[in-house]
Amino acid sequence: MLVRTMRRNQSGFTLIEVLLVVTYIAVIALIVIPKFSGVQRRANEAAMRATLRILRDGVASYQAETGAFPARVDDLVAPSVPATGLSSDGTEVAIVPADWRGPYVRYANGQVPVDRVTGQRSWAYQTNPPHVSQLNSLAEGDGMDGVPYSRY
Repeated sequence: MLVRTMRRNQSGFTLIEVLLVVTYIAVIALIVIPKFSGVQRRANEAAMRATLRILRDGVASYQAETGAFPARVDDLVAPSVPATGLSSDGTEVAIVPADWRGPYVRYANGQVPVDRVTGQRSWAYQTNPPHVSQLNSLAEGDGMDGVPYSRY
């Protein structure tokens, strides 16, 4: 009788209780971890698409105001009028300073934005017809949606 009384007064968890808690934690982890596994990649792809949209809008504004396409992506962030741009057939044309109202893309550091997928400030910018002014990412591979980055 004395042995039984001592066991009832002792506190702690049984092996079954500990195993149940560990099992619950494992099940919750199996549910939660896959939901967050691609978050960083999705964020980088979304940032790259947003940056491409901003750069493409800058190219369109540049062309609408100057009548020429930028000769380089860096011309979108230039603080002063570039001497030349590109016509739709890829030939150089002079930019009239009075028509230029840039920079057409503004970032705090005055540089072309970083492609979040490649981590670099470089973009695929076409200067040859028929794709003059086409702007894409230089990232290799496919996005999470199966579309190649080069087609974003």
